[in-house]
Amino acid sequence: MAYRIIIIDDEKEISTGFAQFFPWANLGFSVAGQFTDAGAALEYLRRNPVDVVISDVIMPGMTGIDLARELSTMTLTPQPLIILFSAHNEFEYARQALKYKCTDYILKSTDYDELLQIFQRIKEQLDADSFVPETDKDAETDRIINEIKEYIRENPSSANLEAAAARVYMSPSYVSRYFKQKTKSNFSDYAAVCKMELAAKLLSGLQYKIYDVSSMLGYANPVNFTRSFKKHYGISPREFRLKTLGRADPDDTETSQ
Repeated sequence: MAYRIIIIDDEKEISTGFAQFFPWANLGFSVAGQFTDAGAALEYLRRNPVDVVISDVIMPGMTGIDLARELSTMTLTPQPLIILFSAHNEFEYARQALKYKCTDYILKSTDYDELLQIFQRIKEQLDADSFVPETDKDAETDRIINEIKEYIRENPSSANLEAAAARVYMSPSYVSRYFKQKTKSNFSDYAAVCKMELAAKLLSGLQYKIYDVSSMLGYANPVNFTRSFKKHYGISPREFRLKTLGRADPDDTETSQ
């Protein structure tokens, strides 16, 4: 599978030329998008998985450095590598690129063969990040996956990828790929299933009202809990309780959901 990249440069002919005439496919990449505005690229990144962001440094409005700073504060899956391009060989730009954990700061004057080598190395880095080593009877793999699953079950209302990664001493992007490769399920999907299974367990008695269960599972709005539960089980929490127990708490009205 090719790694997804986006290219950002306020000069459209530059980004178009780079997207169309550099041998991305041969290197194992596909160009998912081209942008002339870093702000638009940032919005795209909030909604779409991208492996590598290639951005010009000097642009009107949000600069490449501004974009790198924003991305350094965000949690994305996967967390993209950031490559900054610039026509300026200035120490301050390179220093800021390093500060915001950019993978490379490349001059636009870099020759073709060197660019090939750079992106071959980036491909190797992505391969290494996504590689999951096999061990005898997969004992180590089982231990790590079980540790992640246990963390999710212990923290159904607040489980998140960053905390799970810290628990097994891995990076969030690596854990995301590792978990999907070994369980065939996304981390967030598995966490959602665990949350709904606990919801069903809590609703199988009358100890808690539906809005109490909603709050216990981290939903600020009970309506969102009802929607999630119905999406998972095909019936509302109140209908589930009626079906399971044959009755419901009088306070469990549709308006309280």
